[in-house]
Amino acid sequence: MPGKGTQYHQLPLVVQLVKNREEQRAADAQENSEERYRGLELFTRRPIEGIDFEPIMEWVRVFLSVFWLSLLCGGFLFVWVFVLKLSGF
Repeated sequence: MPGKGTQYHQLPLVVQLVKNREEQRAADAQENSEERYRGLELFTRRPIEGIDFEPIMEWVRVFLSVFWLSLLCGGFLFVWVFVLKLSGF
């Protein structure tokens, strides 16, 4: 019956490994939550006065101009195709 004795001696090792894994997961979860909090804290502390929004606003204006132009052209094309279909082409 050497197998039973071996299993008996290994069981506490397995239990210890499982406990260590659970403790490590709990420690990792605690560490991750603290890091997340510190990350938010660093993000909210950044001063907004030093950021130059002018290039961002310029790109937003360009995007909106292209968007409205595409809507206008699409509408014109839709009306033109509709008129051509009504006339029999």
